[in-house]
Amino acid sequence: MDNKETTLEIIIEKERVAANTEQTIDVLVRVVPPAVSADSGERPKLNIGIALDRSGSMGGRKIAEAREAAKYCIDELLPTDRFSAVIFDDHVDVLFTNQSATNKEMLKRGIERIEARGSTALHQGWVQAGLQVSERLSGGGIDRVLLITDGQANVGETRTDRLVQQAKDLAERGINTSTIGIGQGFNEDLLVPMAEAGQGNAWYVEEPQDMVRIFETELKGLVAQVGHTVTLGITPSPGVAVADLLNDFETDASGRYLLPNLRAGSPLDVLVRLKIPAGQVGETLSAAIFELRYTEQATQKPMTATSEAEVAYDTAAAVAELRTNDQVLTAVTLLTNARARKEAMEYLDEGEFDDAASILRMVASTTDDAFAVTPSAELEQEIEAVRDLNRLIADRSNDLLTRKRMSYERDLRRNSR
Repeated sequence: MDNKETTLEIIIEKERVAANTEQTIDVLVRVVPPAVSADSGERPKLNIGIALDRSGSMGGRKIAEAREAAKYCIDELLPTDRFSAVIFDDHVDVLFTNQSATNKEMLKRGIERIEARGSTALHQGWVQAGLQVSERLSGGGIDRVLLITDGQANVGETRTDRLVQQAKDLAERGINTSTIGIGQGFNEDLLVPMAEAGQGNAWYVEEPQDMVRIFETELKGLVAQVGHTVTLGITPSPGVAVADLLNDFETDASGRYLLPNLRAGSPLDVLVRLKIPAGQVGETLSAAIFELRYTEQATQKPMTATSEAEVAYDTAAAVAELRTNDQVLTAVTLLTNARARKEAMEYLDEGEFDDAASILRMVASTTDDAFAVTPSAELEQEIEAVRDLNRLIADRSNDLLTRKRMSYERDLRRNSR
């Protein structure tokens, strides 16, 4: 019988650590959700509210592809699911109130009539979509707003901190927000934090024809969701301290780290750096206890998983002969690269293009080195992504595109997507 509970795997960078010295070690905490098969009958009910930007800049292929993506979403829903749609420019209209996804042809005909016009009342459009979803909460299923825009919030509430806080407040009431930014005119510094605070996903659609693929990926993630309201607590042993958490996850009021929702068959890697005291050859140290808490999607019951990081001390010479764990090396490379992208974005914002380019060249070099030690598909994809960024920043052909790629790639790597 398959395991239905989420587990924690602890992987330390080397099998043993050097004795007689204080040091910082890398510990990979792998959150492993159950691998629920697609035909298991355990698909959660969906309550989807779309907030679709129909402002003038969405004209042409953008609005056409957005319509196709929304229709794809409708086709993928079951009669037991619920659907609502809000469209916004400088005015907000409820296209469909919250209803069962039974008359799909009627819903798709309504989507097909959406045309672009006006400015961007992003805040009120998103709020209205949240209200529609809240009309009929799924009760153990997944309640989510999909915010789709190619522009800036320029009508009504426009302050990023207020929008992000409201997304967090909505998530605390059980309604998550995913954001989909299209093209080059939207504000990634708003949409990425909104999705993070809203416990959803942030997507970047570089070309309009990618819209359906993004919707497909989002919906697959929703139906595979097996846990939400996920936190990780770390209890170091006496003399041990948490030096860093490379994912840069936010913490709650009690100091627990806020993790993304759990998806069946999709492990989440959290890289923790622990500062440990000196020990004697042959000693072992229980360095820390890791405790995962989450709400199981199917039952809505609170669940807990715990695991311990234990290290063994050996001579420095013996430890020097040990190979660094491939999985830890890969995780460290991807997460430090995510931080480097953020730093490069800050230099771009200041007009320091040479400094941004220097950081990206360093990222390329360290990724090549890691791939030489432990070749993997993840690192191969990272090498190609970094090469693209280096090409973009070298020819300065499209600084907006460069920045948006950095922002969204950083988010992908932090959340193991």
